[in-house]
Amino acid sequence: ACAPYRRLSLCNKNLEYINRYDSSKAKHDLLAEVCMAAKFEAQSLIRYHPQYQAKYPDSNSQICTV
Repeated sequence: ACAPYRRLSLCNKNLEYINRYDSSKAKHDLLAEVCMAAKFEAQSLIRYHPQYQAKYPDSNSQICTV
């Protein structure tokens, strides 16, 4: 999987609570969940990026694979 298991399970867990009866609200809830997950994922990666650069100084890639 592209995402670590803990993040995948968190996404699945949150999807269980989305309103199934009001599809308009469900769409907004899903968008909010995705945006919040992206925000916290970015904050997590920002913290690990200096460690990645120190470990792989010759890497041309700016992608953090933590």
